[in-house]
Amino acid sequence: MRIDSILNNIELPAVYEREGKKCYYDPYRKKLIEITPEETVRQRVAAMFEKVYKVPRDMIFLEVPMSYYAKGFSGRADIIIHALEEESKSSYPILVIECKNEKVFLTDLVAEQAGRYCDIIDGKYIAITNGLEMEFAVYNEKTNSYVFLDKVLSYVQMVGEEVLIPKLEEEKIIRYSIEELKNQELLSNYNESGMWIFGEDTYPKFRSLAVNFYQALLDTEHCLPKIKRKNFELIDDLGRRYSDYGNAGGGHYNGIYRAFLVRDGFNEVQIISMSIFGTDANFRAEHRNSYTSLVVAVDRFKTSHSSLQYNVDKFVKITGEKAHFLYNGQISGYKSDCVKEMILLNGDGVTLSSCGIKLGIIDINKVLYLDDNDVTELVYNFIEYVLLREEVRKKRS
Repeated sequence: MRIDSILNNIELPAVYEREGKKCYYDPYRKKLIEITPEETVRQRVAAMFEKVYKVPRDMIFLEVPMSYYAKGFSGRADIIIHALEEESKSSYPILVIECKNEKVFLTDLVAEQAGRYCDIIDGKYIAITNGLEMEFAVYNEKTNSYVFLDKVLSYVQMVGEEVLIPKLEEEKIIRYSIEELKNQELLSNYNESGMWIFGEDTYPKFRSLAVNFYQALLDTEHCLPKIKRKNFELIDDLGRRYSDYGNAGGGHYNGIYRAFLVRDGFNEVQIISMSIFGTDANFRAEHRNSYTSLVVAVDRFKTSHSSLQYNVDKFVKITGEKAHFLYNGQISGYKSDCVKEMILLNGDGVTLSSCGIKLGIIDINKVLYLDDNDVTELVYNFIEYVLLREEVRKKRS
């Protein structure tokens, strides 16, 4: 089946430059992906299944490792389409799509690769394409083989017309009132019910601040306003995403982040992610009091990492109804004077004072939102500070 006329009418994602390479902002993986012929086909085919064959966006997954479905298996499927189990609301794979570039013929080997992946994940359908043609097949249990059809099935046809396709909406998050944020028993239960947001040894006022700010990061009804400053331009607030970032000390911070697409002072586009984590007393075998960290991470192609783990307990100073975010400029392996010098020469929102590096002041006697002026400035300044830290690392490496 020829599909090039369909694909040519599919708009490709926005293109940005990252580390000297042209990249798509992939709306499915929510990250910058280097442009290659195969990636162009992958993006267009994924969008085709969403727009033409009506697959819900949340059911489209790109470059999924086979080990995600079954331990011990290697390889990555280009695209996997899921269906939704109505009662449990859990998803399961139904279609594997193998994408090649236009110069690759759709041979039996390509079909066998897609079939092998589909067998691993216990799917039902396979599709193979080179961006010009597409072959679509369904598994036949009687013959234990895949039978190629003369058309591509729509999502409703794949999951069955009698199946109700629920509309997936982003889960609305809890927002506590100021009175609830002062209820330490409620905060402790909230902390224990999911990912740790504050440490066991974090003081009550800092616990309230951590939960308030964390919920603000998850609240996608309020977005960080776009702005162009001296050191960066905020292109877009990308919303929530689940990510895992490591740091040089071997720590891992996996959980829900708020992500932002920014263009730095060198005209390179980066994704900056922010979240809050509570550590336990034995985090990375440090054997010290547990505490609360505001984590800011930077996406790179193969070396995405947690750039800053800001110790809220240690550096935030609360006076009355205001929380002052200060810092000493410390980076592992570097003198803090290097960072302070960078801020002195290039700082915009981030400034130096006798108290150290000033990142912002917020009113903690209110429910926090990202589009509040004081919260907005704080997030902008953390983004700026991390970008300046990264410049110090580059110059000293």
